[in-house]
Amino acid sequence: MVFLIPSFYPYWVPIFDELYQRLEGRFVVVAMRHHGQENARVAVQMGRFPRRLVGARAIPLPWSHDQGKKPLFGRFGRFWAPSLPLVLISLRPQVVISVAFTLWTLTSIAMGYPTVIEWEGFWHTERAATPWRTSLRRWMAKRAGAFVVNGALSRQYLVGALRVPNDRILEPGICAEPRPDWVQTLKTSLPGGGPVRFLFVGQMIERKGVAHLLHAAKLLETRWKTKFELVMVGDGPKRERYWQLAHELGLGDRVHFVKNVLPSQVWEYYETAHVLVLPTLLDHWAMVVPEAMSVGLPVLVSKYAGSVPELICHGENGYVFDPEDHEGLAGCMERYLSNPELITQHGLRSLRLISSYTPERVAQIFLQAVERARDSR
Repeated sequence: MVFLIPSFYPYWVPIFDELYQRLEGRFVVVAMRHHGQENARVAVQMGRFPRRLVGARAIPLPWSHDQGKKPLFGRFGRFWAPSLPLVLISLRPQVVISVAFTLWTLTSIAMGYPTVIEWEGFWHTERAATPWRTSLRRWMAKRAGAFVVNGALSRQYLVGALRVPNDRILEPGICAEPRPDWVQTLKTSLPGGGPVRFLFVGQMIERKGVAHLLHAAKLLETRWKTKFELVMVGDGPKRERYWQLAHELGLGDRVHFVKNVLPSQVWEYYETAHVLVLPTLLDHWAMVVPEAMSVGLPVLVSKYAGSVPELICHGENGYVFDPEDHEGLAGCMERYLSNPELITQHGLRSLRLISSYTPERVAQIFLQAVERARDSR
């Protein structure tokens, strides 16, 4: 079996290792040789599974795509690998799993391989899809043997937009990297009556909604002078602008920016935080949410995150909010300041909700999809 995934992050590695073990070595990951992001460069060197790295060109998507505007090629033309057909011929897979509706997926289907499509998009992320791209996706969807999705929103898009029969879709197809053994879970109290520590982890780019979080923090600061702090872990082209904005808002002593953090080091920040905040304007299934839940953190998650239906029970393990409603976000954060006992209560619920999302379960879902693809021929 071949798994086509142009670029992947460390959370995929335990899933690939599990598939490699269950298939007794008859498993190969095909990915790009060169990667733009540090997490991808690290991940491609991890794990026991065999891999074939190919030369490919990645075309970054503009911010206009995330805003719902319609570039001509969009995601379809992002990864161009001229050698891919020869690689597939040399590997001779019985079944191919391919990520999204890309040129790689089209190549697999056009060459006649039984193909499973792993899909993470939903209506909000795909609102920029042009009619011709939707038509091409329908053509590929009709010929795919099965689909593996993250959750309900991705399923709804496949059924509603691409007319995929519901019984050809399996889930879940993703999980967070297992929590290291040394990381402690649950916050039973605030040490010394200290401040509640809110945590953001992600790229410092406009799509992540960082500016909205800072404005909400300013509203919170006017009400709770010494009761909270905000730790911002991540790097990106907007980092300096957000640092400047925090100081312009008078939050310089309350907001702490941290960069150059390796994937293995992020767990240290989860362990010392009390509540995760994800103010994203667009995310398929941000791994920071299940990672934080596995440490026993409550999670405040934007309504634009694809994981909301499965991972967020509003008022039980966190809250869902509109990131552009600064007053509403500040209100969600304020609940943990006025009722600190919610940190433990919601954290415990997070642990229970995330406990079933394991590499073993996800690998089993992919193997079930592979069987369906074989049977569909």
